[in-house]
Amino acid sequence: MELETKLDLLSDAARFDVCNSFSQKGRRYTPKRAQWPPSATADDGDKCTRPVFRVLLSSSCDWNCAYCPLRAAKDTPRATLEPEELVQAFLSRYQAGVVQGLFLSTAVDNGVNNAVGRMLDGVELLRTRHQYDGYVHVKLLPGTRPDDVERAARLANRLSLNLEAPGPDHLARISPERNWQVDLIERLRWAREFQQGTGLLSSGLATQFVVGAAGESDQDLLGAGTWLYNELSLRRVYFGAFRPVLGTPLEEAEATPFVRVQRLQQADWLVRQYGFYTAELPFDVTGNLPLHLDPKLAWALAHPDRFPVELNTAAPETLLRVPGLGPISVRRILRLRRLYPFSELSHLASLGTQAGRARDFVTLDGRFFGREPAALMHHYTQRGPAVVEQLTLW
Repeated sequence: MELETKLDLLSDAARFDVCNSFSQKGRRYTPKRAQWPPSATADDGDKCTRPVFRVLLSSSCDWNCAYCPLRAAKDTPRATLEPEELVQAFLSRYQAGVVQGLFLSTAVDNGVNNAVGRMLDGVELLRTRHQYDGYVHVKLLPGTRPDDVERAARLANRLSLNLEAPGPDHLARISPERNWQVDLIERLRWAREFQQGTGLLSSGLATQFVVGAAGESDQDLLGAGTWLYNELSLRRVYFGAFRPVLGTPLEEAEATPFVRVQRLQQADWLVRQYGFYTAELPFDVTGNLPLHLDPKLAWALAHPDRFPVELNTAAPETLLRVPGLGPISVRRILRLRRLYPFSELSHLASLGTQAGRARDFVTLDGRFFGREPAALMHHYTQRGPAVVEQLTLW
């Protein structure tokens, strides 16, 4: 099989890894499809985003995970790169300026040890024979040996290992081959300990959940994510929407709406960047977030006693709870209000397009320009179904 044909198959299979952006030393990296022609040029106009070559080393898999389009029992075209072919494909694009990093994963091809070993052989060729010192993200497999975890940590800038489900009971429903504690958590712990002991892995550790495949709630997912941040020092938890695939046991299951993933990402951001605790997020009785409201707005509507707050005197942590205000706009407020008080809606609008939402939750020099809580709640309750339908199609 020709190399470009292999890349076409393997880049398509790699799209199921939803690690869609990550940062290192102030640069943001975004994975792109691996079959880009070497003669193309990178779209890097803002000088911040760095495109990353995303590919599987192999799409041949020994396992039969119920949700996975690459499961062994499914009849689908497969391809495998040799380590030298990976180097050839990546370097031609890297030297042409099309990509500036590598995101490498693999299916379980002829056993975990073989699959991970060949993947790391390719990265080692890049690092040693070709002196490539740029960004590499390696996605390990469940059950990776300790020596291969250490080897990967020495070669890569970031390691990840997909948990797919928030706990052992949920994982057993979709991937009975894996032991959640032994094959997954223990491997992440090894990587964390190696990172702390050596100072390597500058871009940290990450994982991914498949949302909706195992019948888990948003509370299950976010609770597991918080535990991973606190106990294993993960840099990011990613969420991918489950999609039923013909030829798998879950082909008749309902697809997860993309808006659910969006709400999980927003809630995860609130926990990591806004000082929220998982337990205070606006879950319903089933443990799920509302779909028609972002979680920060839903929390604010559920706590009318906390608002409005005075924009000119409120503490930073209080301002971060206001819908429409984020870390950047809060820093601007703290800087500008030392010079003059915010007193008009135009002052609020000057903070950015999203800041207009804050008018219902703040006072400006003692003046309130927003809607009363009852009217505000009515407005968002009435628009709910239409918004959910629109966002589900996103």
